[in-house]
Amino acid sequence: MRNITRWVSILLIFTIPWEDSISVSSLGSLARAMGLVAAGLWMVTILLEGRFRKPHAFHALVLIFFLWNFASVFWSPDVDTTVQRIKTYSQIFLLLLIFWEFFETPEHLMAGLQAYVLGAYVLVASTLYNYASGTVAVAYEGRYSATGVNAVDLALILMIGLPLAMQLFFVAGKGAKGLFWKLLNLAFIPLAVFAIILTGSRTSLIAIVPFGIFLVTTSKITLNRKMQIFAILLVAALILLPFVPTSVTSRLSTLGSSIEAGDLGGRVALWLESIKLLAAHPFFGIGSGALDMAIGSAAHNTFVSVATETGTFGFLFFFLMLVIVFHEAANLPNGNAGLWLAVFFTWVIGVLSLSWEFRKLTWVVLNLIVIEGSIVRDRRLAALAEKRVAANQPPVIAFVE
Repeated sequence: MRNITRWVSILLIFTIPWEDSISVSSLGSLARAMGLVAAGLWMVTILLEGRFRKPHAFHALVLIFFLWNFASVFWSPDVDTTVQRIKTYSQIFLLLLIFWEFFETPEHLMAGLQAYVLGAYVLVASTLYNYASGTVAVAYEGRYSATGVNAVDLALILMIGLPLAMQLFFVAGKGAKGLFWKLLNLAFIPLAVFAIILTGSRTSLIAIVPFGIFLVTTSKITLNRKMQIFAILLVAALILLPFVPTSVTSRLSTLGSSIEAGDLGGRVALWLESIKLLAAHPFFGIGSGALDMAIGSAAHNTFVSVATETGTFGFLFFFLMLVIVFHEAANLPNGNAGLWLAVFFTWVIGVLSLSWEFRKLTWVVLNLIVIEGSIVRDRRLAALAEKRVAANQPPVIAFVE
């Protein structure tokens, strides 16, 4: 039962990147339907085995943060939206516990990461199809995206997949099977970058920097191999870039002027409005999910949204969670720190222009970093215990009859 539930969880990760593309009747997104199946199997597994993995300190802070959001229903001016946010956070917390329970080894985690990249491939294929068919996401700007997915959301989803795909390329096995996964993950990088460019997301020009740093500084491969990879990516870029529409390149070229003007596509004005509300409700915030109604739009900044909706107390819980996640990522050995720091900072930069505090992907990514840290720590403790046992082991006496 545990293995079945684990594979369902992996399949769930596959659906999360493209959850907005397909709806399942009254259940909502396909990812939500898969989540319900995984939750049911998780409960059955726990009851049959009679054990439950002790949560991490990260999960305790997530629970406190979510409960604080739940409490805001008592002072929220938009109770219906706050109740909906409560339902969303309840489902997300359950997902975190499921992944925490069933991703117990590096092999389990790598399978989850591969599922994410395959799910991101679905978005790449949808974006390229829409581009080939002339189906634009934003007509007046000539931008492209996957069906049902916001262009800026798509860019960040794919950018998070870039370091994951590169890591999977590094660790792929040998033989025909290993070569297949190597080529699949390597091909994802230029195709995803092309799809990201098609979105016209100016934030992506900054958020892709952590991936570049990871690629240059990783200790997973030698300098010669790095040069080969850069050469492959350069050739791919030279082939694909001529196909980028001028409408997209023109928009991307306005990044500098947008920053200089202090506008950022109208986001700065939304941030200022949100900060004014925070100043009026500094400790408790205005209520979870209530910001959209208050300013007539999302804040387009996760940190501003969390602070305004949950106040100083809620933002403190959120910030402490990020500190734990950063600490886990930074203390990983063998080059894995570079991978997860690249993922973490890609997310940080990306959500500066997106309200992703209630998106599954935010919490799944943070949870996976904590899972990686826990796996490494458990292995270290097991190795240390073996050394202590070996050091204190009495000599073996052979009896000959």
